[in-house]
Amino acid sequence: MTQAILSEGYGYGFALGIGAAFALLMVSISKILSKYMGQVQNSERFSTASRNVGSGLIASSTVSAWTWPATLLTSGTWSYLHGVSGGWLYGVGGTIQVTLFVFLALQIKLNAPTAHTVSEVFYVRFGKWGHLLYLCYCAATNIIVSALLLLGGSQGFSAATGMHTVAASFLLPLNVIVYTALGGLKATFISDWVHTVIIYMILIVSSYTIYCNSSLIGSPGKMWDLLKEVQLHFPAAGTSYLSFKDKNMVLLTWSVMLGGLSSVFGDPGYSQRAIASDSGSVFTGYMLGGICWWVIPFALGSSAGLACRALLLNPASVTYPLALSDDEVNAGLPVIYGLAAIFGKSGAAAGLVMLFMSVTSATSAELIAFSSITTYDVYRTYINPNASGDKLVRASHISVVMFGMFMACLAVVFNYIGVTVGWLLSFLGIVLNPEVSSVTLALFWPKMTKKSLLIGAPLGTATGVACWIGATHRYAGAVNKNSLMTTEATFIGNIVSLFSSAVYIVVISLVKPEGSFNMASIKDQIKTADDVDIEEKQAMIANEDESQILRRHSFYSLCINVFFLLGVYVILTCALYGWGGDLSKGSFSAFMIVMLIWLLCAALYIIVFPLWQGRRSIRTLYDRVLGKSKGTVNQTLEGEEPLSLHHENYEVGKGSGFKVTETSV
Repeated sequence: MTQAILSEGYGYGFALGIGAAFALLMVSISKILSKYMGQVQNSERFSTASRNVGSGLIASSTVSAWTWPATLLTSGTWSYLHGVSGGWLYGVGGTIQVTLFVFLALQIKLNAPTAHTVSEVFYVRFGKWGHLLYLCYCAATNIIVSALLLLGGSQGFSAATGMHTVAASFLLPLNVIVYTALGGLKATFISDWVHTVIIYMILIVSSYTIYCNSSLIGSPGKMWDLLKEVQLHFPAAGTSYLSFKDKNMVLLTWSVMLGGLSSVFGDPGYSQRAIASDSGSVFTGYMLGGICWWVIPFALGSSAGLACRALLLNPASVTYPLALSDDEVNAGLPVIYGLAAIFGKSGAAAGLVMLFMSVTSATSAELIAFSSITTYDVYRTYINPNASGDKLVRASHISVVMFGMFMACLAVVFNYIGVTVGWLLSFLGIVLNPEVSSVTLALFWPKMTKKSLLIGAPLGTATGVACWIGATHRYAGAVNKNSLMTTEATFIGNIVSLFSSAVYIVVISLVKPEGSFNMASIKDQIKTADDVDIEEKQAMIANEDESQILRRHSFYSLCINVFFLLGVYVILTCALYGWGGDLSKGSFSAFMIVMLIWLLCAALYIIVFPLWQGRRSIRTLYDRVLGKSKGTVNQTLEGEEPLSLHHENYEVGKGSGFKVTETSV
């Protein structure tokens, strides 16, 4: 049993006090936008944010949605256990998942601009049974990811403050449910930006203090010296804390990366951001969002995680003169303890604030995502096909509330049966990776058949699970809850599940062909509700120029992914592993300086760019709130389009120079 570093008051204060403040802020923003900007909540705006969100908010939302408690806690734990490679490999592996998803995001905007969820595409392509099968995978991903968020958050809060895990599981999402139900996807985007700003600010202060002016460390060179010294007393899991030669670390990062593909490709939250974005913003938003997210686990692991390890021989360490216990490591406490060693209890509290922000922001995205699939893929598809916009909004509200309670209950169950975040991360991909192949081929390959989906996806899951269990018996000698976490076994299970399903689908489609599907017909078969407004209708029309941009961005995505996946993740990692030596003091210092610069640039982009894109509309909102603007809510600015949650968009007009459209955050 670990000793809580903070009192229970911190846990309950953050969950209730800060949570209530955010709920009030988000609800107020939604009301102001409705009153002064004419953005009345209808079914389309609730689920798709009018389909015209700019790249700045898409990037910040991507960062926020992908900054799970596992991002903060696990990256620090990997760095504490494995050294300099831990945070870096966690970051590059997670980024690859997002940048690969860009292909799907662009294809969704190209072929299904009227969709509310990707599952609707499956209904058009494969009918009722194909739709229900993919919907099961999609909902399962949503449920497991949501439970994983609360599991990591509740376990982190409990370990750091002594707060009961049951209380944390129910209180952390409580206020999120309120503002998500009232504000919809738009409130989620705004909330994402606010949460991300806070996380970056804490991370910048922490990293720069540790490497620039801390009396305990103060420079990359001093960190290098301390890691060399601590290696003699507490050996690393691999060769050393300054080396990339660590077999378990490499297998673990590949296992989590492959398994995590399902949590991006199959999670309706990510596809919903693609649906909500402006066509020209998909590529920039996701790519820059992924790159900006990369530095969060890299910086946190390389600062707080390494500081926790480097200071084990210093009385400032929370566990001095001992290393952290297995329970403390499994609870993800290296980050909290590392910050506490540098800043005292205020550092631990700052770490808890980051944890709270990651839980609530990502939970909001999952709530909206689940409400969309229950509203459009269940309620409107099978219960009330002619539902009005008001009924769809009501169904969405009910879904948010019910799912919020359900995910809290599931997190409690996982806590009581002893499931950890790491176990769930490994299990997720083995069971759900076939949806990666299913959704990719469904959007890209017209010859994929209904029969291949119905047989290939479940068979891929069964094959992955069988190989996982078989590999566990081979490498661990016995099969139980703990032995199933054997690194080699989880790696084999994830990779088999991912690629076997693709093979099954392709082979069955070629052996029993059903003709070629017309991908362009998808957009004509997905209908909108009766409360759709003009702005939303315009956002659903993809002209030829936009289609050309999307195709060009697909080529850019290919080039970038080849560089990241092969150049950085495979060649560079294998080269460092094969070399096997320790980074020199100069190389380590350069590595950390790059991290610090990267962190600052990412923070500036995520914080400032969304505000810059919507600067004129923010000014318009300011004038209207203060009564300085004489125009009505629905009146356009002189020479401009109506305002919305959008970005600057300069497009060439026919015959008369440029048409300028600039809209709001």
